[in-house]
Amino acid sequence: MAALNTRFLSVGARPRPGGHRPYRILTHVAGAALLVVVGVLLLYPLLSFLLLSFVPGLFGQAGGGVGSFARALDGYALEALRNSLLVGVVSAVISAALGLLLSWLARRTTLPEGRVIEGLMWVLLLTPSYLVSVGWLALIQRGGVLSGLGLDWPGLRTVILGPSGVILVLALAHVPFSYLATASAWSGVGGELDEAARVHGVRPSRRTWLTVRLLAPAVAAAFAVSFAESLGDFGVASTLAANAHFPVATFAIYRALYANPLDFPLASATSWLLLLITGVALLLQARVARRARAYASLTGRSRPPRRVPLGWAGTVTARLGLTALVLLALGIPALGTVVSAFLRRISDGLSVPNITLEYFVAAAHTGLGGPFMYSALLAVLAATVAVALGLGLAGLLSRPTPLARGLDLALLGAMATPGLVLAAGYIFAFNRPFLPLYGTSWLLGVSYAAGGMPSTSRLLLGPVTQLHRSLGEAARTHGLGPGAVLRTITVPLLAAPLFSAWLLSATHIMFELPMSQLLYPPGSPPLPVALVSCSNNFDYSLGAALELEAVGLVLLAVWALRWIFARVVPAGWQRATVPATPSAVEPHPASIPPAGTA
Repeated sequence: MAALNTRFLSVGARPRPGGHRPYRILTHVAGAALLVVVGVLLLYPLLSFLLLSFVPGLFGQAGGGVGSFARALDGYALEALRNSLLVGVVSAVISAALGLLLSWLARRTTLPEGRVIEGLMWVLLLTPSYLVSVGWLALIQRGGVLSGLGLDWPGLRTVILGPSGVILVLALAHVPFSYLATASAWSGVGGELDEAARVHGVRPSRRTWLTVRLLAPAVAAAFAVSFAESLGDFGVASTLAANAHFPVATFAIYRALYANPLDFPLASATSWLLLLITGVALLLQARVARRARAYASLTGRSRPPRRVPLGWAGTVTARLGLTALVLLALGIPALGTVVSAFLRRISDGLSVPNITLEYFVAAAHTGLGGPFMYSALLAVLAATVAVALGLGLAGLLSRPTPLARGLDLALLGAMATPGLVLAAGYIFAFNRPFLPLYGTSWLLGVSYAAGGMPSTSRLLLGPVTQLHRSLGEAARTHGLGPGAVLRTITVPLLAAPLFSAWLLSATHIMFELPMSQLLYPPGSPPLPVALVSCSNNFDYSLGAALELEAVGLVLLAVWALRWIFARVVPAGWQRATVPATPSAVEPHPASIPPAGTA
């Protein structure tokens, strides 16, 4: 019995100081390696490219220095910056207002289509903006779908091929960001506030204004995110805006990088100005967020708000508005794409002899066999690397240390940096004699992984934070090494978040345009480059067929992978939750005072 007790005590005893020293050393080494990876993949290319505006002759590059800013504030570059500022402000205001309205309809009214709105937001979020732009171009260009159908409206062409069209596409593309920023904020406005306002005779318009003021932090976040996304968007800039001869900042950077000779200093200075404008919006949003305590209204006495009955007229109006949103954001551009893909000659109009599948056959031979498979291979590999690195970074971010706070700030800055700027940094940083990677598939794949790493780490941060450290401590106490802990504890508990993050990252990489456009190897264009090339060459029918095939295959692959995950991965992994430790939920029995004591 004594031996049994001794064995029990030896197993459950507190680990000796220093007993986990090899594990801690390995953890520190892994953390240091992750920081080195972040430095090489994010900080080195960005800083080396951006420092060119201040350090003349950096890495032997001709020009550079502060004189580059004078050129960035003149001529074409200045016009592009002005246009980007105009487009960013107007589109952000529209998307923030629409996002607030849609979140109100979904969360605070009796509209039956609340779930439809939620699904629509995710569809818009996953739809690349340049695909919508290409659909509009196929529809309204001279000789396009509308002209072939006898519905050529020059006024509509003038509106779409100009600032109004660019603003429309960007505003609708970024409504999901505003919706996600404001939807959860409605739960923080309790029903007792509206009831108190009614009791005191406050007018309906005044009650609405008071509610909007309580949502100020969420509205500011919606505006800032939409503004930053509009400034950094390259898909619309390289398609709709380029065809409309409406210069914006991201296309000005692209133009400088492809000038003859290459003008890295001008691209660097323009990138600085673009980041400065973006930073001002984010700082204003942060200032509103710091005052969020003044808008706090959720207390322990808050009651769930009563949903607002819309009535017959309100329901009809909301449904008409949703229909218009779907048509403008997806339906009309999709119509242009579908009609272009199925008609042999658009000018011959809709007729049975004019319907053909020859463009789908051509796209299957030229596009799917090359660009699609190439992008799919890179997406699988890059998403795997991004999720692996994101998991490690999430572990570092979950620790309450100054290093974690600094790393969090660096990753947030990388997320706010337009993808085109990061791609430009890769051209400049990895085209050196000691790093001759430019023009290779390796660099394109690494750039995909680096671009997805910050967002993946943010997606995994919440699930990783829920893993209580006692799980790892108990495993190490029983002799499990780091690999066994990862295999038997971390992966089973995080299987569903890891799979979702990988799927989202791979889907995004398949249609990633800025890095693909700037970094693809000669003769090996990925899928986004092939799609945009068809549009720029006015081959809308072949591009539309390739787009429909690619989107259909991606959706089929997503469905198939989810089906396989649901049937191959153990059910316990799919529903795994972090078990609550007794110390975190209830006091130890020995600490409970006897009955009758204070």
